[in-house]
Amino acid sequence: MILVREPKEKDLMHFTRYAIEHFRLTLKNGSSEAPDNEALRERKFWAADQLFANSDHQRLLVAEREGEVLGYILGTVDRDVNGRLCGCVEEIFVDEFYRREGVGTTLCRELMEWMQGKEVEGIRLNLLAGYPRAAAFFEAIGFTPLNTLYKWNPE
Repeated sequence: MILVREPKEKDLMHFTRYAIEHFRLTLKNGSSEAPDNEALRERKFWAADQLFANSDHQRLLVAEREGEVLGYILGTVDRDVNGRLCGCVEEIFVDEFYRREGVGTTLCRELMEWMQGKEVEGIRLNLLAGYPRAAAFFEAIGFTPLNTLYKWNPE
């Protein structure tokens, strides 16, 4: 059985490792270069900051089974430009070994319940191009694609 909970201090190593892996995956999508040591160091500090953040508008959750951390989800609740309260799935990561076992779905449901308790008017997320399995996952749990953002790089 998958347990979703707020992280504890003992989760720092697993969360940091997963946060770095998420960073590498998203960076790889936009660039052929590997992240430098400074960028990785900053991501480690970011992970520690998120783990110990105490905020009413942000929630970090981890999934575990039999004491092993399997993944995480980070979400925020803020007002949009029109003053409406909206939720945002900032990041989700599930260890590759545990994907397609319901971990991501369970994490999303728990985060979305928290957001609904905050009375959000909607929940959004940004997904980089090139991740068709992730797109299919989010659509399967009820998200609808809204638009596509293009980028042009002069040579």
